[in-house]
Amino acid sequence: MELIAGLDFGTSSVKLAVVTPDGEVLARAHADYPTRAGHSGEMEQDPGDWWEAARRALAETGLGQRLGALGLTGQMQDLIPVAAGRALRPALLYSDTRATAEHERLLRELPDWERLTGNQQDASNVAAKIAWLAGHEPETLAAAEHLLLGAPGFVAWRATGAAVVDTITASTTGLLGVAERAWLAPVARAAGCDAALLPRLLGPLPEDAVVGAVTAAAAAELGVPAGIPVVHAMGDAGSTTDGLVGSEPGDAYLYLGTTGWFAAVTEVDPAAEPSPIHSLVMPGWDARLRIGAVQSAGASANWARKCFLPGLDFATIETRIAARIAEPGSAAAQPLCLPGLGGERTPVRDADFRGAFIGVQEATGPDDFYLSVLMGVAMALRHAADSLGVHQRRIPLVGGAASSAAWRRILADVFDATIVTREANDPGTHSAARAAAAALAIPHRLEPLFTPGPTDIETRPSRDRGLLEPLIAAHRRLYDALAPSFHDIANAL
Repeated sequence: MELIAGLDFGTSSVKLAVVTPDGEVLARAHADYPTRAGHSGEMEQDPGDWWEAARRALAETGLGQRLGALGLTGQMQDLIPVAAGRALRPALLYSDTRATAEHERLLRELPDWERLTGNQQDASNVAAKIAWLAGHEPETLAAAEHLLLGAPGFVAWRATGAAVVDTITASTTGLLGVAERAWLAPVARAAGCDAALLPRLLGPLPEDAVVGAVTAAAAAELGVPAGIPVVHAMGDAGSTTDGLVGSEPGDAYLYLGTTGWFAAVTEVDPAAEPSPIHSLVMPGWDARLRIGAVQSAGASANWARKCFLPGLDFATIETRIAARIAEPGSAAAQPLCLPGLGGERTPVRDADFRGAFIGVQEATGPDDFYLSVLMGVAMALRHAADSLGVHQRRIPLVGGAASSAAWRRILADVFDATIVTREANDPGTHSAARAAAAALAIPHRLEPLFTPGPTDIETRPSRDRGLLEPLIAAHRRLYDALAPSFHDIANAL
């Protein structure tokens, strides 16, 4: 039986799982790599470190020579100029925001830019990064044979020699025309490059994700058989969704980590306007992965714990606030909270937003402030779901904060849905292996990790659920009402 390796190149490490087509996980491994941060928004990684991390992780499993295929996913929206088998400089990561001036110039010069890409653009887009490279390192841009757009694309290129990108990743760059189904040559020219430097877009069929075969030289470095196929799965947002719940319209989930988001696969809406909701093209072009991201989720909860409940451990806090939640009408007694400590992305995309409490009373105590932060994050995620027109009765929840029973209860009430948690290890690696099996027509049983099962933990809405609707509506209006104040504060600093 041929084994499949799924590799997920994340922000700080590569995760790897070796699986059988029947879904048995034979080995897991990971290998870290460093990030360099600068004072002007620079965030860089050495692409050679991604390759070396893949080599180390494969060696750790001891199964490299038994592999029949490699499936790759990982971070998107990077800029990696390459030539002669190597990266010409460190990768400008998705989180790199040094190109603010270039981004603002592109917005002025390209009035239809956001409409053509189907997304609001900010300074992290790849077109702005290319413009920065053209202005600051023109010799690097002139020497480039390809401009690659993500970690999996770089590893696939080094393994096979083919420069490709999936549509999910391409959607994050500011360079993909959603109506044209092609690179936007005028945007590339405005940024300072020829669109021919951009990688080939993968086609709509599962088999189109096959990049090529591992060369003999690459196989010797990675410790895998020469000639095995490499499959470029969807970028990490798509692979996480697919690995957790699937890739069909209606599949949706919640994530609660340092940041948070509500993600759903939807049908294409031809009338949709660019909005704070990210809209990413699924393979085949007939569906979109739409993501409403909250800038501060677990980060806001951690801040609230330190400020309002200092010295208490997580278990003590959970027990204490569970009693407060159980009190009839407790939600109505809490302030409304906007949780964006360092800017916001949903339901508005505005870097000037900060945290706020509205409706503080003399009786408001530390528990109320803490719970209002959890409620504020939940309501912001609900606004994202409302913007998408998605109203699921059963919503999977993942991320570190999913361990909070109190937060699960709040989410269940805010969404009026059963919140489902379960163990779901490394959905990206799982999806990469699924993609490899599908692309190579290997019969398999690699189902999404949230296929209903006996280990599900379910949190259902409480009887007080109906009291929240007017508060949810009031919470949404606060974003528009407070925006001028946040802008005034930012301008005064």
